[in-house]
Amino acid sequence: MKTYSTVLFDLDGTLIDTSEGVIGSAHYALEILGYPKPSFRDCLPFLGPPLPYGFGVVCGVKESDIPRAIEVFRRRYIGEEWYLRSAVYPGIPELLAKLRQAGKRIAVTTSKLQLAADKILTKLGLIDFFDLVVGSTEGKDRSTKEGVLRYALDALGCKPEDAVLIGDRRYDAEGAKAAGIDCIAALWGFGAREEFDPYPAAALSDTPEDAGNFLLSRQ
Repeated sequence: MKTYSTVLFDLDGTLIDTSEGVIGSAHYALEILGYPKPSFRDCLPFLGPPLPYGFGVVCGVKESDIPRAIEVFRRRYIGEEWYLRSAVYPGIPELLAKLRQAGKRIAVTTSKLQLAADKILTKLGLIDFFDLVVGSTEGKDRSTKEGVLRYALDALGCKPEDAVLIGDRRYDAEGAKAAGIDCIAALWGFGAREEFDPYPAAALSDTPEDAGNFLLSRQ
């Protein structure tokens, strides 16, 4: 039975529900740039992948307008602190506490900017649970989920086979596969079960408690 010494967490849709702040900021950017605003439900696929994908594929923003859309989005989301419009999913603090008590190393690996990730986790009282928080940067090494994961593994001195990622979207599963890391599907988040069909998940967890039971049964 495979065990994991290190548990990596996605942020949006896994640890916290960021939908109000993210989609509200995306709507603001689309309005400023003169694009139609998809409904809240239609914007849900915006949550999770990097912003260029969200604006380009989900919202239909022209490639030439994407940098401006991201700039306006960040002005509202970070500058006006819409990132604070987030809530911790029920069961997450208990899961993190149990993993710490079991001696696991735990880290956040997110496509969200490092500054925003740090601020959100601090505001919501989660920051002290983690050994490491790794967000994206504009540089090549941390601009993709794979890059963020590889950076975290290097920083922790952890082999890929000793780590598992908990994430809610196929982008998490894709990044984990590329980095050689197993993935647990967080089905309480923004993604759908079928997103994980092409990627053999270590477990499909409906709740944080399910994820904890899976991990702690493999001590």
